[in-house]
Amino acid sequence: MKSRSLLIFLVIVLSLIPVVYFYRWMQRVVRPRESAGRFFLFIFSNFVLVIVYTVLVVGLIVRLFPLHR
Repeated sequence: MKSRSLLIFLVIVLSLIPVVYFYRWMQRVVRPRESAGRFFLFIFSNFVLVIVYTVLVVGLIVRLFPLHR
């Protein structure tokens, strides 16, 4: 049970690496400090990213580690 928890934690940590690079790329492309419209576009795109990525990571974890009942 403990190794399963550690593997799930490892999957979550490894899944954050692409998000960090995507976030940095979005900052360079959108340049949110230039105007309020760009800032709100940046906030909205990050909101969508969080929702989509959460669904993908949870789906991946559920498929990799199914519950045995």
